[in-house]
Amino acid sequence: MKVCILILIISMVHVYASSFGQQVTLDIKNGRLVDVLDEIQKQTGYEFLYNNSLINKQKRVTIKANHKNFKELLQEFLSERGLTYELTLNTVLIRAKQISSPIAPVNIIQIQRRRITGVVSDVKGMPLESVTVSVKGTTIGTKTDAQGQFALEIEDQHKVLQFSLVGFQTFERNISTSHQLNVTLEPAVADLEEAVVVAYGKQRKISVVGAISSVSPQQLKTPVAKISSALAGQMAGVVTVQGSGEPGSATSFWIRGVSSFAGSNSPLILVDGIERPMDLVDPEDVESFSVLKDATATAVYGVRGANGIVIITTKRGKKSAKPTINARVERGMLEPVVLPKLANAAQWLDYYNDINFEASGKAPLTQEEINKYVNKVDPDVYPNVDWMQEIFKKRTSNERLNVNVTGGGDFIKYYVSGSYMKENGIFQPRKTSNYDPSVNFDRINFRSNVDIRLSKSTEVNLNLSNQYETKNRLGVNLSDMYEMVLHTTPVATPIQFSNGAYAQPQGGRNPYYALNTTGFSKDFWNNAQSLIGITQDFSELITPGLKANVKFSWDAKNSSSLDKRKAPTTYYVDKANPRDSEGNLILKDNGNGSDYLSLEDYHSGERATNFESSLMYDQLFGEKHRVGGLFLFSMRERTNNFPERDYIAAFPYRNTGIASRLTYSYQDRYFIEGNFGYNGSENFAPKKRFGFFPSLAMGYVISNESFFKSLLPVVNFLKIRGSIGKIGSDKIGGSRRFAYNSEMKLDGGYSFGIGGKNYIQGIATGYPGNPLVAWESALKRNIGLELSLFNKLTIQADYFAEKRDGIYILQGSVPSIVGINVKPYVNIGQMQNKGAEGSLEFNHRQGEVGIQIRGNLTYNRNKKLFDDNPVPRWAYQSEIGQRWGQQRGLIALGLFQSEEDIAHSPIQRYGDIIRPGDVKYRDINGDGEITDEDKVAIGNTEMPQWNYGFGTSVSWKGFDLSAFFHGVGQISRIIAGGPLYGQTGNIWGYGQIYSDVADHRWSADNPDPNAIYPRLSFNIANNAQPSTLWQRDMSFIRLKNLELGYTLPKLLTEKWKMSIVRIYAQGVNVFTFSKFKLWDPELETVSGSSYPQMRVFNVGLSVTL
Repeated sequence: MKVCILILIISMVHVYASSFGQQVTLDIKNGRLVDVLDEIQKQTGYEFLYNNSLINKQKRVTIKANHKNFKELLQEFLSERGLTYELTLNTVLIRAKQISSPIAPVNIIQIQRRRITGVVSDVKGMPLESVTVSVKGTTIGTKTDAQGQFALEIEDQHKVLQFSLVGFQTFERNISTSHQLNVTLEPAVADLEEAVVVAYGKQRKISVVGAISSVSPQQLKTPVAKISSALAGQMAGVVTVQGSGEPGSATSFWIRGVSSFAGSNSPLILVDGIERPMDLVDPEDVESFSVLKDATATAVYGVRGANGIVIITTKRGKKSAKPTINARVERGMLEPVVLPKLANAAQWLDYYNDINFEASGKAPLTQEEINKYVNKVDPDVYPNVDWMQEIFKKRTSNERLNVNVTGGGDFIKYYVSGSYMKENGIFQPRKTSNYDPSVNFDRINFRSNVDIRLSKSTEVNLNLSNQYETKNRLGVNLSDMYEMVLHTTPVATPIQFSNGAYAQPQGGRNPYYALNTTGFSKDFWNNAQSLIGITQDFSELITPGLKANVKFSWDAKNSSSLDKRKAPTTYYVDKANPRDSEGNLILKDNGNGSDYLSLEDYHSGERATNFESSLMYDQLFGEKHRVGGLFLFSMRERTNNFPERDYIAAFPYRNTGIASRLTYSYQDRYFIEGNFGYNGSENFAPKKRFGFFPSLAMGYVISNESFFKSLLPVVNFLKIRGSIGKIGSDKIGGSRRFAYNSEMKLDGGYSFGIGGKNYIQGIATGYPGNPLVAWESALKRNIGLELSLFNKLTIQADYFAEKRDGIYILQGSVPSIVGINVKPYVNIGQMQNKGAEGSLEFNHRQGEVGIQIRGNLTYNRNKKLFDDNPVPRWAYQSEIGQRWGQQRGLIALGLFQSEEDIAHSPIQRYGDIIRPGDVKYRDINGDGEITDEDKVAIGNTEMPQWNYGFGTSVSWKGFDLSAFFHGVGQISRIIAGGPLYGQTGNIWGYGQIYSDVADHRWSADNPDPNAIYPRLSFNIANNAQPSTLWQRDMSFIRLKNLELGYTLPKLLTEKWKMSIVRIYAQGVNVFTFSKFKLWDPELETVSGSSYPQMRVFNVGLSVTL
């Protein structure tokens, strides 16, 4: 019923929209003919096609008309000037009248005419609207509609059609005797008039002097749950880490790496100009996706722009003869990229006997007992369980559906979409009649963007969207469940006793029991978003090029969690007396469990409002001087609805400020741009609440100089640009909000006397206030180069440097003798971040074959300049000058091979006994002992310094194939955990090890000096130290996306009343190359106990009506 109502509303809106646009009101005195045509175009939406010389030679005109039919007006207006017109689709073709001459009759030759129809699409097979289709050398032409279709009447002598559109290369096609054409346009290498999304608006591509990257929305349409997961390797300057493959999980990402070691490094996300979560946007709704990186691009956002900005604009309606309906459906399967391989029963029991023999000189298990486990003689008493196989599915499934409708007329345009997606987890629980503990994530999206033109100069935009998400979870945390599988040994317990009783070892855990009997959780999120904006063009009322805009948004988010918990009684078997005289199991109660199902419900929510008003100006003077400007006022407030008695959280979060931009260019050669933001945050003291953040940028288009003309066939475009500016961040971290106020503790007190023996309870200062607390500030510099070669290859390169001051950190240098209980936080930290990035794109078409190659590379390296920590005893232990997240540990020199080797080495102070097979360390300070003072900076950080992506796409006769790779370099991680070097207790129940450790460990039977893993024992303190022995290179290169598609021929789809039909198959995380093999190198885990990344294979169908 709801769907029917929605379709009815859309139909009514379209009928209403299409009924306008035929009446024109004009009042022009002594104007140019082209001005009259432009005004008619604004009021009707029709495009005019004409020969410039034909129009420019016309005399100035004066015309006044009130609500007159525009066809009649054109007929009268053009006829008296010796002109006529022809109306085709949404295009008006103007040409000179044919004048009859009073001459003698002659034989008339009948000119043959024919009709050419066709479809114009991009390299992905998507229709292109508003493509100009013209007969070469004439003024005959038309434009494509929203489905990319065109129809044109031509004469037989016309041989060549030209196809042109901003952002694409002009294409010529010999038409000979053709009646039906399918044309594919290649992206333009550097379309200088293309509009680029910038802060609070758009600019022509040639005039952009800031560092901005963008990605095609088509490249974001991959089978992943969140749009952030599609960003890996797509843009220069964007660093991504997919820390988990859990259903519905997002990707962490940073712009140009990390610049603060205490505050937030997350970028500002703007959706249609409003701060909103990026992952709530459906990729199908994205019109453009841009990343703003340098000071010029971000300065107007003031205290919110220091970490870069992501700007997403969603699709809007378009004028069309009928609504365009797009539908996309996908279904596929998922499987883990890597599941860790654990020791089987034989490997583990061999390890168990070894460590016990090493400790006591006696192996606890006989070969006969080992055989009972390995051969599964009595699974209740001698279990042998492959927990990976029992807990995880080999593969699972996903599905998604999107339907959107685009259309409109002269006064109303609309875009409406709805989508659904579901992603299932890889756990395989047993469904019961009471509840379903399966893991899955569902999301429903709805969006409606409507543009209403109230007059020729006033437009209203109304955006409504809603996202409803649900997530079903286990009764235990997913990461805990995964860790349980990694640690539980194959012989610890049966899955379930043969008599149906739940099994669990003493002091251990049973993954099957945790998966199936502990209940479940369900999370709900509902996001409602609204935005209304009004744009007024003052070009006629005040001055040409002046516009004003006002927008207001209201967002609401509500979330809840339903937790149902259960813990039935579990049992174990005493191996010394497992069965009675009749052979029945003797089960012993673990003393836990309950038959009742508990219930808990949690709710939370927030509200956010945003108000902006702006004036914008853009005008060209004398065909040489272009001046632009922006002035904006903004306010934002976010309030938590359910603070749960937390009075601090109950206070609203607020930002307010003004921003301005001034631009000037001369002959599209020299560009200068100044920006500033003056912004404030509620988090700071009144006198420190606001800050001024300016920037300046300049650009020089060398290729527009006269001396460069001879090089243009080779170097089509060359621009250099540079910027410098100061940006702020109010996400400074620290331990609390409103840090300018002191916090008092009612249950505090003070200690007096020698050694603090005398204590008096009372009111005391908890956290001392700092009235000078303020934002972090970033001084950013950027130099960039943009280059286009042979009309096929574009190259962009940038060098950037940033110094972050005012990082809010604990004042570690304050000595305890000062007498304060808590050291204060102050804005004194400093950090530096430098790097370079580049991208290239190559486009070429040869006959029916089109090819695109693209790639990008980013390198950044940061270092601490000041952190106010006490000066360490040894200079090499200082973090000053080191990278953020620099790993520290001992330098391993291999493994001890003999007692003599141990005796002649420095004393190692970790653990009680050092034996052959243990890790040998370097004595850095030469004091004869190995202690924490010998730990130094080793390897790289867990944040990659190199990020890159490259790919290619090929199209041929309706087929398209694309592949994209993502990789990282100079990243390392110190791995750790019991499965690597053993446990100290509960070995039997929770002491599992990796299969690779079992096969390549040092042992008395395998005293390999080059063994990968050290001796395993009950005493792990020495071998478990962070060191170069455990440091692994986590670099990888991954085939991130692979897609093969086929677009059905037009002659076939037209029979089905369809415009475009495309079938395709997709793959994500298809394969990975890495030195590290234990688990997926991208996962943010040191022990492997994280939900694995998923490999996805999908098939899909896309239909346009």
